[in-house]
Amino acid sequence: MRKLAKALPLDTPTLIELAPGNSIRVTLIDANHCVGAVMFLIEGNGKAILYTGDIRAEEWWVNSIVQNPVLLPYSLGNRELDCMYLDTTFATKKEPYRQFPSKAQGIQELLDKVGEYPRDTIFYFHSWTFGYENVWIALSAFLHSRIHLDEYRARVYGSLSTLNKRQLREAGLDVPASNKPLQESGLEIREAPALCGFRNGNHIQPGCLTSQEDVRIHSCERGMGCSVLDRDSNAEIIHIIPIVTRTDGVDIAELGAGGGKGDLDQKEELESGGVGGMDKLLELCAASIDDERLLAKVVALVRRTLIEDGKLDLDMQLQKHIHDTQDDVSLETLVSILSSNALQDSGMELPSNKTIRFPYSRHSSYSELRGFVRAFSPRDVFPCTVDDVHWTLELSMRNLFGDLCSADLFRHDTIMMEIFEARLAFEGRQKRYRGENQADTQMTDDGAHERDVILPTSNDLASSTPTKSGSFGVRRVLPTSETPFAHSFRQEVTDQTPEDQSIHFASVAKQHTTASDSSSRIDLLAPSLHKRRRKTNRQLAYDAAIGADGLSWSDYGGLVSTRSRAVQDEPEL
Repeated sequence: MRKLAKALPLDTPTLIELAPGNSIRVTLIDANHCVGAVMFLIEGNGKAILYTGDIRAEEWWVNSIVQNPVLLPYSLGNRELDCMYLDTTFATKKEPYRQFPSKAQGIQELLDKVGEYPRDTIFYFHSWTFGYENVWIALSAFLHSRIHLDEYRARVYGSLSTLNKRQLREAGLDVPASNKPLQESGLEIREAPALCGFRNGNHIQPGCLTSQEDVRIHSCERGMGCSVLDRDSNAEIIHIIPIVTRTDGVDIAELGAGGGKGDLDQKEELESGGVGGMDKLLELCAASIDDERLLAKVVALVRRTLIEDGKLDLDMQLQKHIHDTQDDVSLETLVSILSSNALQDSGMELPSNKTIRFPYSRHSSYSELRGFVRAFSPRDVFPCTVDDVHWTLELSMRNLFGDLCSADLFRHDTIMMEIFEARLAFEGRQKRYRGENQADTQMTDDGAHERDVILPTSNDLASSTPTKSGSFGVRRVLPTSETPFAHSFRQEVTDQTPEDQSIHFASVAKQHTTASDSSSRIDLLAPSLHKRRRKTNRQLAYDAAIGADGLSWSDYGGLVSTRSRAVQDEPEL
């Protein structure tokens, strides 16, 4: 990527040639999210779009953005944005995401709480991802203490500085190398001096971050050898944890919202490789662990891992071993780590640290997003974050931002409506199949016969009339691929009474044996000499593969990966 990606300065229109005679103009604008987070204003061929990426659209920030010289024509109405690609992480009218405290209010609350502790108190700030740099700077200035980082985080943040390796070490950050590409680019990272330090005349002025452990504030990764954290057996260190907001006294956690969870963490996992690999591991544990109770706990932990997702988090113990020895992990070491994890997993009570929680969302609330969209009145809004599975009309761009747009386009709503209708149709087919499958195995009161119930088609239902309780009737309309909109399905179901929506098998059996005019009824009961067994998943898969009963794999949700969700999802950068 170093040879492909090119750094651009902020607030500077830059012409980029895509092909001979085809160029666009790109301007990067700070996004108030984390170090390096920017919006992209892309202009070309008489069109203009604003891609926000992750943003925190606080009121003060929106007021400053609309005065940006490059964005000014779009905020004043001289030009029009054809589309705004918007961070919709918390775009919903539901609480608690309608309104958040500002970052400044969150930091003020944090400093008030921190100030109540004695001057020798040590604090540990949980920074699992980028975006809390201003909190570091505020804490450092308020407590007159620098912030300790582990080797990995020091290397990550040290790369923001144009200082060379020697100068960074003079500033207190132990880094393995200088960031020569950044030095050669001639660009400066705005936050770098406050975080990493800078040259001030003939000496180096340190920033708020350090590799030295003898400080009051720590934001290093636990388990990576920090002697201050490792000695906290009495839980005397005060932990600081950011949250999104509070509602009715309940903290709403930020963990993973909008991506980024664990960006600053290193993680080692043991992957099973299947049953065979686990069996060999269990044999090794049995040969190496003499304590039968401990062995039982290790076996239970390993087996549970195999049942769940086939991966076992080894915490930081393995990383620390590799870091200390620079060697491959021996089998004895692996067994030792598994034993330690099993003891922790057994529920041993450990002292708990006092915790300070403060609101500091890195993403915009719904009201903030509306204020940002209102400032530009784009022709269309396209979401950057979408949950296809749980999308409804309530989450449509028309519903959320339609009154703020200058045109009636909403391209994304059109796309999602097609997916939404297809999902409803699929769910309808699933319900119909489950109903048929249940009917296939339904028995009468004496258990002598099974009953095959054929559900009427949508055409049959259209011409049918409601039936009274005590007779066989199906009034529930199951959506098909021809169903135009979801609300027609919901309305049809809502109009029915509970009696109309049920299938009365006992009444059907009674009619079958007592009705005198057999020619005037439809025989829905096919007698059988034995009860049909429910098909296994293997048989269902085989039938779907050959198209039996008119079903295919798509009727069962399609072919899906059996890997864990964590493996399937690509980490967001």
